This record gives sequence, C-alpha cells and structure tokens, in this order.
Amino acid sequence: MKERNLAEELLGIDNTVFGTQEWRDIENREFSMGPDNLLDEIIGKDEWSNVEMLWIIKKMVYYYGKKDQLLKNVPVERLFLNMVDILRALYLLLDHANPQLDVNMRKYLSVKLADATWGLNSRTREYLYKIKEKQE
Repeated sequence: MKERNLAEELLGIDNTVFGTQEWRDIENREFSMGPDNLLDEIIGKDEWSNVEMLWIIKKMVYYYGKKDQLLKNVPVERLFLNMVDILRALYLLLDHANPQLDVNMRKYLSVKLADATWGLNSRTREYLYKIKEKQE
C-alpha cells in the first residue's frame, strides 16, 4: 500500500515538492546556515529553482501572517507592491500550467482568493468610502 503524505491526506492531491529530497535538502540548509542567510543566498541568485521559490513563499506566508510591529512599519505602498508581485507570479503559473486541480484544492484556492478580494468589490469599496468620509 502506498504511503500518503500530508498534502494527499488533507487536500486529496498528489505529491508536491514538499517531502522531496530537494525540499529536505533546502530545509537542512536552512537549519545549518539559518533562515536569514539562506534567504539572502536565494535572493542573490538570478534564477531560482521551484523548491527555492516555494521556500520563499512559505517564509512570506509566515512573516506576513505574524503581523508583528516591525511589519506594521512597512510602507503601505511597498506592501502592495509585494502582493502585486506575488499575484503576477501566481497568475503566470496558473496560466502557463493550467493545472487540473481536485475539488478540495480548487475550493481552497477559491476561498482564499475571495478573501483576498476584500476591498475590490463594490460593497467593500462603499464601506471604505464611508470610513474615509467620516475621517474627513
């Protein structure tokens, strides 16, 4: 019987780069040299492997999700540029690969993208306009 990994168990998807030898190698490098040093090394490269890209995204999810005081001092414009860059990369990946996603993964991505559209639809823009008017 085939042993299933966490991605297969939770999301019903096939194996991903997580759990591969390349992923274990990058995790070992992170533990041996430290995450900041590995980040600097990867950023210094002109071209990154898929594992390196996913490692960076994993770190971004962690750091942006922390909402610590240092992150709150980031200029809003810079934070928006970061998010736009991530969205461009995701757009290109989905457009090029056009992956066949199972229902659970498609629903998960749909929910996360819907959450991320807060402020884009007319209802939330109306709410933001009202807040702005009250502040003026």
